[in-house]
Amino acid sequence: MNVIDSIDILSEYFNVIRRKRKGVITNFFLNPFKHSLWIEKGELYVVLIHDCYFIIRKSELVNYLFYITTDTEQLANGLKEILPTITFQVVIDLVGDMKMEPLKQIFLENGFSEFKMIYRMNRVGIPNCLTFDSNVQHAVIEDLNTIHVLLCKYFNPLLEQIPNKEEIEKFILENQVLIYKQDGKICGFVIFELIGLTLYLRYWFVSPGFRDLHIGSKLFNAFMYEGRNTKRQLLWVIADNENAIKRYKHYGFRAEKMFDYVLMREC
Repeated sequence: MNVIDSIDILSEYFNVIRRKRKGVITNFFLNPFKHSLWIEKGELYVVLIHDCYFIIRKSELVNYLFYITTDTEQLANGLKEILPTITFQVVIDLVGDMKMEPLKQIFLENGFSEFKMIYRMNRVGIPNCLTFDSNVQHAVIEDLNTIHVLLCKYFNPLLEQIPNKEEIEKFILENQVLIYKQDGKICGFVIFELIGLTLYLRYWFVSPGFRDLHIGSKLFNAFMYEGRNTKRQLLWVIADNENAIKRYKHYGFRAEKMFDYVLMREC
């Protein structure tokens, strides 16, 4: 494995595959800010096998496997060569519709198992929230460490791609983190993104000792208020999280046929 030391190199991997004019399949979607952080921390590695780039992120919480290649045949052949050399647990996300099933099967045949399935839900229309509870406020930089600790403690890194502190800082500076404080203590938060006319829910959390106090609904209403000028709202939910799905449906969200299969291979 070779360390990736430049965001431009990542872009070039895509260009190399495109120039072959055989098609492109990938589960790596370039995010200059996030991936530059990974590179800066020395977390990204690459292995080239035939017409397949395998990108590995080795972080403190979880190791991810990504690929950029021309077709499923190249992917299957490349997996057979690279997997015997990987001596640690890796997780892979496969995002798409039901047409992803044959691709998923390639990984299952190469020693991966399905850990969880996540699917996307959406709501269409302008949110009807005109205001929000006065205890809900935008997070400030001083809240960063607490939010990061709560994310690491209560969220599953295999499923929820926990952001590092630099990413959380960016969300805070862009006013995309809402917190609920009681007695000066953060007991819940929402992290979201506003992109054009679309509102994305990233993380929604209430500390266990403060649940059943309607804090979650107050945070969610504030989240919807922040997107009051959007026309579409999106989120991802774990398929067997019936309680969360019920709550999202209450807010008008409906399931899409867009899935994220989270597969895992033990060392």
